[in-house]
Amino acid sequence: MLTPARTESFTPSAGLIASLATTTWLDTTPTGATLCCLLLVPQPPRSLYETPTLIEQRMRAITEALHLGPATTPPPDIGPRLHLITPTDAALRFDGTPYRKRIPAGRPWTLLLGQGAPVALVLGLDPLSRSATPAQIDTYLDRATLRQRLLFGHTRTE
Repeated sequence: MLTPARTESFTPSAGLIASLATTTWLDTTPTGATLCCLLLVPQPPRSLYETPTLIEQRMRAITEALHLGPATTPPPDIGPRLHLITPTDAALRFDGTPYRKRIPAGRPWTLLLGQGAPVALVLGLDPLSRSATPAQIDTYLDRATLRQRLLFGHTRTE
């Protein structure tokens, strides 16, 4: 029996948003300004039902809820989406859902965010463990860049 392809858009659930792994770091723009960076990635599959296709579909739904763009074009301004909730935590807002993702970050990152520094939001389509080391994250970013598996946007505080 054939079933029709899914055509309606998928709204990110609280569970999906909570399952995302995040990492933050500071970088410098070509003009010398400091830039806050935020990486969102899915976790490795937890069951046989979580196929690479399903994981990618979920991440594409996150991409739509954040209005991210491909690396082949300049990153879109996705509007203000971050809200400081503690001196070391921010919350990321998604369209179409009341749920936010808590972003644990270092004090320098949140201080700059609070001062209005721009944020480069990077979303990876492929899984990466929450316990990945900085070297593993660099390797992930290099590989995903070559395979065009990253999506981007610029955001700031609300």
